[in-house]
Amino acid sequence: MTSQMVREKKITEPKGLIETLTTEQFLTFSLSADQQALLPTSQLLEIVKVNLSQITPIAGIAPYVMGVYNWRGEVIWVIDLASMLGYIPLHAQEQSRFQDKCHVIFLRIQDTVMGLAVSQVGQMIKCDIAKIQTTGLAFTNPVMQEACRGYWLSGSSDTFLVLDGKAIAQSAQT
Repeated sequence: MTSQMVREKKITEPKGLIETLTTEQFLTFSLSADQQALLPTSQLLEIVKVNLSQITPIAGIAPYVMGVYNWRGEVIWVIDLASMLGYIPLHAQEQSRFQDKCHVIFLRIQDTVMGLAVSQVGQMIKCDIAKIQTTGLAFTNPVMQEACRGYWLSGSSDTFLVLDGKAIAQSAQT
């Protein structure tokens, strides 16, 4: 190996390491017609488009709990994420966005698997975590206060709420 190759290697490896430490991959999805959100892909297991008839409602529980769903032989609670965070519940959103199907984002936090129902799922994006803004966040919904890490502005000036799946799971269990 020549000394030039060694110098090039020393220069390129730390840059890749720095990029890994400063960026995180997220899934984009809709909470409402005018609010997009992000969840870290490291917390996600799978995304499934589900017919509402496959979610079994359970009486006497929190209004944001849609019911249970059989996911790979396990009975999993499905949460209407928009409703839980203080937005319009999925069933009350525009019919063109939510008909008889929704997307369920399955996440595992420690030993718990839960499903988060959302109207639309977008794409995977990488964000510079240093650009997630946390100042000025004041939510009246206590779950949103706990679940929101901040907000991120995309290159096209779209605002995304950056959510924490662990905080959402903890709020759903209380």
